[in-house]
Amino acid sequence: MRRTIPFLLLLLLAACASYRQNDAAGDIDRFASTVLREIPDLPSAGVAVVKDGRTVYLREPNTGYYIGSTTKAYTGLAMAILANRGLVDLDAPVSRYLPETNVSVTLRAFLTHTSGIENNPIVYRTAYTGEHTPQQLVALLNQSKPRAKPGFAYDNLGYVVASMVMERVTGRPWQQELDELVFKPAGMKHTSAYMSVAKTWPMAQPWFRNRSGNVERLKFEKIDQTMHAAGGIVTTPSDLARWLEANLGYVAAIPAAARNEAQRLQVQTPLDRGEFKGTGYAFGWYHGDFHGEHVLFHGGGYEGWHSWYALLPEKHIGAAALTNINGAMSDGADLIVAYALDRLLEKPGLEAEYAKKLATLKERVAKIRQNLIDDVAKRAQRPWSLTHPNEAYVGRYENPGFGTLTIEQREGKLYASIGRLSSLIEAFTKPETARVELTPGTGEPLAFKWSSGDKPDVVVWDEDEFVRVR
Repeated sequence: MRRTIPFLLLLLLAACASYRQNDAAGDIDRFASTVLREIPDLPSAGVAVVKDGRTVYLREPNTGYYIGSTTKAYTGLAMAILANRGLVDLDAPVSRYLPETNVSVTLRAFLTHTSGIENNPIVYRTAYTGEHTPQQLVALLNQSKPRAKPGFAYDNLGYVVASMVMERVTGRPWQQELDELVFKPAGMKHTSAYMSVAKTWPMAQPWFRNRSGNVERLKFEKIDQTMHAAGGIVTTPSDLARWLEANLGYVAAIPAAARNEAQRLQVQTPLDRGEFKGTGYAFGWYHGDFHGEHVLFHGGGYEGWHSWYALLPEKHIGAAALTNINGAMSDGADLIVAYALDRLLEKPGLEAEYAKKLATLKERVAKIRQNLIDDVAKRAQRPWSLTHPNEAYVGRYENPGFGTLTIEQREGKLYASIGRLSSLIEAFTKPETARVELTPGTGEPLAFKWSSGDKPDVVVWDEDEFVRVR
């Protein structure tokens, strides 16, 4: 009889733990529902919460969401696995694997955003226009420029370069390598770096706030050619739970040595993201503090999408949220993640504290919406600063890095387009300069330069020159 007491005690402890997790799931679900109700411009939220190798809570479990830059952690882990297998040396220069290049920067530097170089054409082509080939990207890499300041500088270039090396050493597309190295071993059945594959599954649709301040369906979407290794994965909350568990060490098929290398603090850098205070960077993860606990976290965003991942490794807790809108509204997803972590930590006074946080966020969202409306109205009052007839600006302009910028006239208005992106040309504050939004959600100047004749010779988009060819 004595021998049965420990067994019964274990059963009781397990039952209590299960009860607490069920209770936590109910609280997290109520808070997530409250966030969606109080911030109605947030269309949906997919949520995954895990603890001790078990799934605590899922919301929208089988709906696909594009995750943006949280892709970096998957790519970083894949590169660490390849290093663990001896296929790459993270401290070798990229030129060892891409001998056509003159880039002596190491893979580790690229993965930790400390390469010291920048290359806007590679970043823009792989994220927005989709106009690129492997050979073209390697050629463009030779045109990289040194950064003005050394040290950590977050961007997408490093992870695109990592995928170029991945493809060279394995002989397969980086998307397939992620599938074989990460997705399948972790048991992720509805996660893909191909948008064409993801769209065969149930998937959320992207939304955005328009110039009237209202939320509407976004027409511009990702395609396979704009799914890059710095931001190019679609996943579901069910698969996201497996990803969190894998990063907490509960998936045996993911090598522990590779996981540890990918999560190891590599470089010091501060980051303040509200509840999350970053102190350094690994491979696709920030190290930092969350209410006194060591946390690994990262976010991702693109027009129409947002994601937020967080791990408390010493507590064996992970939480993440996915949304189909970006901007201030999507901060509601980050708040859900923070609440879930605190709830599993059994922090006292949680409901009152997060009610205040949600109220503050609601006020901020309303303020930003009004600022947008006011800014659009203010821009509408600008005098037109292009002094020549519209027909003079129409034409094709070339840049060796970015490709072709086309100016055309439709129904009396000028439009600029590059690749799949198009923007109305609006008034700006400087002579012979206009405003465009060729990077979705971002206003940029478009300046025309004249030497002689009745047409401009050059158009400068932000800081890059395009020469007229027709």
